[in-house]
Amino acid sequence: MTYTIGIDIGSGAVKTVLFRVEGDNAEWLAKRSERIRRRDPMTLAEEGRDGVLADAGLSPEDVDYIATTGEGENVKFATGHFYS
Repeated sequence: MTYTIGIDIGSGAVKTVLFRVEGDNAEWLAKRSERIRRRDPMTLAEEGRDGVLADAGLSPEDVDYIATTGEGENVKFATGHFYS
């Protein structure tokens, strides 16, 4: 079993999801979405990560992979970034 977080930093919002993956099955455990407005997207990414982990009762050490998309390539705690 692995835990994966996905973070998308778009032009208007930061969206974060947490999945538990076991074999071919993925279960969506938690999600967060915050409008950026005049806030720092990197701070919102960190808050989103912490929020989905708290919702699921997990810690950062439990997570196996953190993927980012959009403007998330500068997220320091990410494991990888997907380009379109």
